[in-house]
Amino acid sequence: MEKIMIGDRIRRKRMAAGMSLQDLAEQLAAEGAPISKAALSNYETNKTVPNARALWALAKAFSEPMEYFIREESVSLTLSGYRKRPGLSAARHDQIVAVITEQIENCVRLERILDLKPIPAQSKQTTIKDLREAEKIAADVRQNWGLGDYPIASVTTLLEEKGWYVVQSPGDEDFDGLSGFVEPVGRPFAVSRRGISLDRMRLNLLHEAGHAYITSDDPKLAEKAAFRFAAALLLPENRVYEEVGRIRSTFTLSELVLLKKKYGISMQAMAYRFLDLGVISRSYFSLFFSWINQRGFKVDEPGSEQLNFQEEPTIFRSQVLRALSEGLITEADYARFLPGHPLPSDRTGFGSSAEIKRLLSLPKSEREKVLEAAASAAAEDYIDSEVNLGNAVDDITEYT
Repeated sequence: MEKIMIGDRIRRKRMAAGMSLQDLAEQLAAEGAPISKAALSNYETNKTVPNARALWALAKAFSEPMEYFIREESVSLTLSGYRKRPGLSAARHDQIVAVITEQIENCVRLERILDLKPIPAQSKQTTIKDLREAEKIAADVRQNWGLGDYPIASVTTLLEEKGWYVVQSPGDEDFDGLSGFVEPVGRPFAVSRRGISLDRMRLNLLHEAGHAYITSDDPKLAEKAAFRFAAALLLPENRVYEEVGRIRSTFTLSELVLLKKKYGISMQAMAYRFLDLGVISRSYFSLFFSWINQRGFKVDEPGSEQLNFQEEPTIFRSQVLRALSEGLITEADYARFLPGHPLPSDRTGFGSSAEIKRLLSLPKSEREKVLEAAASAAAEDYIDSEVNLGNAVDDITEYT
């Protein structure tokens, strides 16, 4: 991992909190630990180093341990795609990037704590000159990922299993998505904002993933190609022809909603897909979007609330729970990794390193009695019909 100075960490934490130097100075003063705006600026530019008292005050202000600021190892993000509206301020841009950097650094740090070998994510970037090349690239990715022509149950899980870091950013109407590579580990990441429909989130994530595979000397072509890549992954060409035919002059709303529920792609993205593949004419495409606008469906499409796709990142949370169970992180670490998530109340067995140490400190004979009692209790659970309902354990069949 890259080395980072104390000042860089202070600045990144401040930006992630959406605070100006003046905001931070005022908060510190209110907490009885005044540090001037000028002094904070000197810290952030690494002109001076905060003493222990100042560092303690900063740690308290950001709800971080002092160790966070003196930790040298860090990650940096190389951006390959960023979709935002002109209204997004520079300060808000910096905040979004800082928040995402913090989240991904936590992911990398947790992998190191658990001594996990990172999943290698293969993504060869191709420079294209024609939009149709995106179709072939998407088909190759589907084949390499073993997806066949089937609908994607979860874009988030798919990307995570292929070695991507997947992050959901706080909702912001002027921001849609972000992608790039995490240095120095060299793995790709994709970001979509929260607070949008599942079909839009799925398209966002695959659009951002498309930038890892597609580039162009023409930025507008690269952006269009990333969208076509995403739509082709969600709704492959062969499936389009099988589902709707090769030439259509009209569609019913019910038909489009069914396709949306099956493939998790919006009706508007479907319209672009049908146009790209020659299924509908340019004139019908225009009529379709006129109809969409007239009915107020551009933002809130029918059927979005009925979608049943799991698009919440799960790997990081699972790893945090594992580290807590194994006693590799403290409850305070848990709160910092998963702010807002209550501690699990269903931890079973020896849920902390302290309990494990107490067990190991017992004489061998007493230790064996404890383990035998635990094993007997587990065996009784399997026999108890109220636990092993219908003797379901005996019905498990292995796939061969």
